[in-house]
Amino acid sequence: MKYIDRGGDTWETVAPGYIRVVVMRGADTPDSEPWDVDVVEEKWGPLRPLVESADAVKPDIPTVESVMSRGDIYRAAHALVAGLAWGESEKPSVYDVLQVAKWLEGDA
Repeated sequence: MKYIDRGGDTWETVAPGYIRVVVMRGADTPDSEPWDVDVVEEKWGPLRPLVESADAVKPDIPTVESVMSRGDIYRAAHALVAGLAWGESEKPSVYDVLQVAKWLEGDA
């Protein structure tokens, strides 16, 4: 298991009751000595468990549809297209804006 101390350094369990620093000041430290957990807690604590990215719970990212109705989305895209100064031949359609929004959301 890995932990983070109050300074942001990362510690890793090496044996029951012992941990060693594996990342100090942003740099890997592959050959550090094991420390007693209580000593580390006293000097650099509190230690917080580090959740690995594979184990991390991904927060639910709201989709456009969950925040706005389809009519709201269309009206917002229309307002964007109508509200900006475009050249005569460069004006995009509302559907261009909707496609970009869909692409940014990750559904495309």
